[in-house]
Amino acid sequence: MDVIFTIVSRNYAAQAATLMECLAAHEPEARRVVVATDGPIPALERLAEVIDARDLDVPYPAMSVYYDALELNTAVKPYVFRKFLTESGARSVTYLDPDIFVFRPLDAVRQGLAEAQLALTPHLTRPLLGSAMPNDHAILRSGSYNLGFCAARAEPKVVALMSWWADRCEFDCRVDLANGLFTDQRWMDLAPGFVDSLEVLRTPTLNLAYWNLEGRTLARAKDGWTVDGEPLAFFHYSGFDPARPDVLSKHQDRVRVTPGSPLAELLADYAAAMLRNGHETSREVPYANLRFPSGRLVTGAMRRRALRAARDGKDFSQGLTAAVEAWVDAPDPEAGLPGLPDVTRTMDQVWRDTPTGFQLDHEAGRLGFHQFFAEHAATLGADAIAGSAAQALLAAWRSGTREPDASVWGEAPWRGPVAGALDWLREPSADGTPRAAKALLAARSDLRAKFAGDGAGLIAWCLGAEAAAGRFAPDLLPKGVIEALARDPAPLLDAARLAEPGANDLKRTLSAGFGVAARAGWPETLTEALRAPHLAPAAAQPPPFVRLFLEIWESRVDLQRHFPLRSGAERFRYLRWLVGGGLAEYGVEFDALPPSVRLHPQMQLARLTVRQRPPAARTVASSRVAELWVVEGAELAKEAAADRLVYEAGAGRFLGPAGPASPPAQADLVRFLTHPDLVPADAVALHSRGVRWSRAVGVWDAATAGALSADTVGLSFVDEVWAPGAGDFFRPVKTQGPVAA
Repeated sequence: MDVIFTIVSRNYAAQAATLMECLAAHEPEARRVVVATDGPIPALERLAEVIDARDLDVPYPAMSVYYDALELNTAVKPYVFRKFLTESGARSVTYLDPDIFVFRPLDAVRQGLAEAQLALTPHLTRPLLGSAMPNDHAILRSGSYNLGFCAARAEPKVVALMSWWADRCEFDCRVDLANGLFTDQRWMDLAPGFVDSLEVLRTPTLNLAYWNLEGRTLARAKDGWTVDGEPLAFFHYSGFDPARPDVLSKHQDRVRVTPGSPLAELLADYAAAMLRNGHETSREVPYANLRFPSGRLVTGAMRRRALRAARDGKDFSQGLTAAVEAWVDAPDPEAGLPGLPDVTRTMDQVWRDTPTGFQLDHEAGRLGFHQFFAEHAATLGADAIAGSAAQALLAAWRSGTREPDASVWGEAPWRGPVAGALDWLREPSADGTPRAAKALLAARSDLRAKFAGDGAGLIAWCLGAEAAAGRFAPDLLPKGVIEALARDPAPLLDAARLAEPGANDLKRTLSAGFGVAARAGWPETLTEALRAPHLAPAAAQPPPFVRLFLEIWESRVDLQRHFPLRSGAERFRYLRWLVGGGLAEYGVEFDALPPSVRLHPQMQLARLTVRQRPPAARTVASSRVAELWVVEGAELAKEAAADRLVYEAGAGRFLGPAGPASPPAQADLVRFLTHPDLVPADAVALHSRGVRWSRAVGVWDAATAGALSADTVGLSFVDEVWAPGAGDFFRPVKTQGPVAA
């Protein structure tokens, strides 16, 4: 018995149907099998035997957690080979990719198996010249043999080979070119040493495809298709889209399809067969292992973290469950360090995958990475939920640092109307430390320990990490401080360094002008001098090229090699790289570029033609509310948010009855339930998030209210103090302004 099988997910049902139809015509005696990897495909049962991958001896549930669709489909292959090769009566087993079309009986394959235990087709039988893709280097990364085809005899040594291959594919069937892996394919480079005989089928009639078509002559004779005058047995339509029959493959730019040519006719015939077999419908079927039960997308970083855990013995035999979803968002014990904020498992994987420059063995690095992850989670192999989980861990750590100490003020509080308290923060203080920065010092022990006696460092920290996170507003700095920073921007570069520890000099410089500056809302007075040198026209390059683009290009040899900038096409490809993620890689916010650059037709066209990184989600103050409660701690925030808008000060987030909420533009009344010495910092944070308010009250228990004095700076920011009364929950106890009598 000869078995011919393919492996598909449901979205490839049309390819499988087309393959099985041609096999039925040319290999009617063979046992035709389709292995379905993500659910039943009833439409194929008339054409072949359909087997669910779950019914095979495959660790399928665990693989569905840590492999994507391509990886899982290829990982199943050696297990299927082993199953059929060990069945009674089996002579040979042949695998064909579903996007193959067979034009004639596979006599050449049978002849190969008559001579050897294993038959494979090489990717190349002659060198690929030039730089077009694919080239020799691309083939080296992919493997010597194309595993879209493989045929084997039922012999013990071959079964042993398949068992070894299956063991390798359990954890190492992934697309990881940097580590020498391309799904199941690279492993078979070792096969010649593991079997007694291997037939390398070099004839162009087998597995003709985009990687070996160049220089070969395709023609249609009376009795069918030929290549170089020989009868074509099967063509591999890898990367072909029937909606674009004028493009051979999305994976190459080496072979062009000339209208009216034999190749155009061959592709049109296959496209018609695909469409006849329901491609338009099947292509829309979502991969069954794409999401958790909650509907949340399983991202690449989550799968890679799960793979590491599975390799270390973690049991994922139940597949994609709610427990696995919770696991990826939980603190990673492997990355935990005493006294530092935890990172989630997804965060740790992103950190390993992405050369951000952040170091996780010290506080500044962890805080910088937390901020970076929160801003870019959706483009880093994570998602908004992963970002929220990370923020919750950071909030839990910060709650332990919010230990008030009023002694840092060292001066009398504001005694005028509460409406002028924020203006008071902008006035120069006696010791030169901006009062808005003092508000943060008074609230947080970590900042007091970090910046004791370092006023310049404190200003840099506030302008960088704190302002970018929405806890500090640069417009609260005294005018003299802003003017000094405009004259000497060194502290601004320090701000970028503190916001992104580990960044190289170029990234830090660019981020100071176009990254942290934009996210933190630095005034134009500060950014103008930082940006001007980088916005000068680029030498020998036309608009929209500016010096900034050339600086990035000149800093990396790989960019110079891939984008020589010698022609308009090369320059446009580089612009596409910039808007597709290159600018973000260097900390540059696209919206921070001047209109003359970002609105240039070439830039706009580049944005339309790439899948660009979406901008970091930033909540913008909007709407008006009657009351806003400012509270400390997640549990109290959750309870209070059941029927009102709440600002959880430790986490820096707004909550409402429906969950996370946007900050209001205006609140008629703000109730500060946090400690009086925390109120100045909380008022600064609200202002930084765009919230304005008409009245504010301090809501404190009787003991706290009784301990207030004329020197309590927090009183400068509230119109009244309310404390619990005997007959109601709150009652006003002080209505004569912010100063205790």
